[in-house]
Amino acid sequence: MAVMGTSLLSDVLPFPAAADNPLLEASPGLMVWTLVIFGITLFILKRYVFGPVGAAIEKRRADIAASIEESERAREAAAALLEDYRARLAEARKEADLLREQGRKDGELQGHELLAQAQSQRDRVLTDAEAQIEALARAAASGLRDDVVTLALMAAEKVSRRSLSDEDHRRLIQEAIDEADLSVVSANGAGSSNGGGTAA
Repeated sequence: MAVMGTSLLSDVLPFPAAADNPLLEASPGLMVWTLVIFGITLFILKRYVFGPVGAAIEKRRADIAASIEESERAREAAAALLEDYRARLAEARKEADLLREQGRKDGELQGHELLAQAQSQRDRVLTDAEAQIEALARAAASGLRDDVVTLALMAAEKVSRRSLSDEDHRRLIQEAIDEADLSVVSANGAGSSNGGGTAA
């Protein structure tokens, strides 16, 4: 099979035989010069190409590592800022809740104070009204007493058909006052004044 392949190959491509081709012959001088040129080329590549390319690759690798570290630090800083933001947000919410609760308590306290002030003012107004009613009742009782005295004097003059002396006047006045129940009149006067004050 191998003989067939070579014969086919030799039929298709007419290569000259190894003995006929000078490039395929072993030449010690050519081999030495090839090795020397290869060594010089390797030295030049190592000195002027591999070194700078390796340095550039190393520098690029260091830059990539530095950028990875920088991005890692930035990510950690962002995470710390996010945590700080969350803590401050929670604290702000807590303070807002405290302020709302304090405002509610202050509102309730002010409401109680206003209610107490209103009740105190109402009590003051009622006390003043009662005092005015009592003063009006006393004035009405005093006026009624004077009217009773005048009526008693007029009645006495008509009954006696004569003018009474001062002593008679005093005696009759005293008797009329003693007989009259002025406490009932004062109570009736206070009730009517109170009723008038309430109606007003």
